Amino acid sequence: MSDQQYIDDDFVYVDPSKRAVLGKVEWQPSGNPKKMEKKLADDDEEEETTKERKRRKKKQYYPWGTYRTMKKLFRVEGKEKEIENYKPLEEAMGLALRETYWD
Repeated sequence: MSDQQYIDDDFVYVDPSKRAVLGKVEWQPSGNPKKMEKKLADDDEEEETTKERKRRKKKQYYPWGTYRTMKKLFRVEGKEKEIENYKPLEEAMGLALRETYWD
């Protein structure tokens, strides 16, 4: 997790649980992106061995996409909330009595 600033068109890996950018996407010679595998916690592996049936954990990968999309989906740069225009109750009731449809 570097403090490097990304532009909106950069392709980046994101950790959704930490809401942080992990780095820029690396590409294979074939033109496909390399997959960045998530590390499994040791606690999960210990629980797995104690069960009667052993199952393999499915590999999980970090999501990637453009920085613009990832910061909106996973709120990377902090909480982004759209500003809504709220009116006080008295003003809204007055408008509702005078006009049927209003903003």
